[in-house]
Amino acid sequence: MKRLVWMLVLLVMAVPTWAANKKISVQQLNDLLVSMQQRKKTDAEIANQLKEIDLSEELTATTMSNLLFAAPGPLTSEQINVLGVRSSMLVPPPSDLPGLPTPDVATQKAIADKAIDVAVKSNQQSPHLTAHKAISRYGHRNEFSNWGHWEGGGSWEGGVTRESGNRSIMYLTSKFTETVDLNQGAERVSASSDDPRLRRLIPTPEGGTRPSLSQILRQASESGNIHWLRWETIGGDKTAIFSFAVDKKKSIYGVDYCCFITYGNNGHEWKPFKKTVGYHGEFFIEPDTGNTLRIVMQAEFASTDFVEQEDTRIDYGTATIDGNVYVVPVSFYTHSDVDSSGDSFRGYIDRRTFLVGSYGNYRLAGSSHK
Repeated sequence: MKRLVWMLVLLVMAVPTWAANKKISVQQLNDLLVSMQQRKKTDAEIANQLKEIDLSEELTATTMSNLLFAAPGPLTSEQINVLGVRSSMLVPPPSDLPGLPTPDVATQKAIADKAIDVAVKSNQQSPHLTAHKAISRYGHRNEFSNWGHWEGGGSWEGGVTRESGNRSIMYLTSKFTETVDLNQGAERVSASSDDPRLRRLIPTPEGGTRPSLSQILRQASESGNIHWLRWETIGGDKTAIFSFAVDKKKSIYGVDYCCFITYGNNGHEWKPFKKTVGYHGEFFIEPDTGNTLRIVMQAEFASTDFVEQEDTRIDYGTATIDGNVYVVPVSFYTHSDVDSSGDSFRGYIDRRTFLVGSYGNYRLAGSSHK
């Protein structure tokens, strides 16, 4: 009996940490990939292993490029990309953080104040622009398998697909492009190549209710909710990261998702979920220029809301338009989680969606340049 107990103890000790909790560091991910390739695992075998884990740190673009270069095939590459998207809101590994001392309170305030001034001035000077927005959507491949019932008036039971297996397993399910208008920081979709069905239960920015960068900075400052977090390195530059929070009472952050089933005296009907929410997140500020390089926003929902999560990351850069340089969004990530059953209470599994994309071809609105 004692021998059996010791054998069990040894077996438990032999199981790697990542297999026990499915949360691993970037270094552990690298070690895992090296180990599986040394054991001559196939592309499919490695990809299936990666589907079962998650990261505790951000898989930065540089590290992900190195892993993709060494990937044995497209299935592994897809899952590495999924891990990159999933971890996009996390803090990078400690080895990627600069060993700089925390600035004093006066310096922290000066950096934050400068960022607000720069954002407000940039917003005032920015003209009405249009841009192309290329989007990749990650989800579950079976989620639209019964779409005909949704559109054809079929039964609710037939119209909503139950997600089988591990709901954390994600795939690249579609790619599409949009033409967007950006006016004083507000973004609206003016044209899309996306199949309208793929916009079910994902954010719809047509309402233009997302606050602009300058509005977020000002609201957070007025609330007194900007606090120092850490230093990071972005694009080779030291970057100051601050946390912030905006209470719902002062927020202009609106979410808009379509559509959820609701029940009443006249049976069921489909309704959008629209709500103004409080939010919190992080600013990433280049201290010398005051430019905001990145912002992360996390919407705050009630436990009874149909939408349970909406986290957004936007990275900023510059674009030269007609000889003038403007600060503009260059890439984004959105993580959303919704209760796809609405208020039917029939036990359907929530649906998670990741969007990642880039902006390009900036031009003045109304310009004929392509």
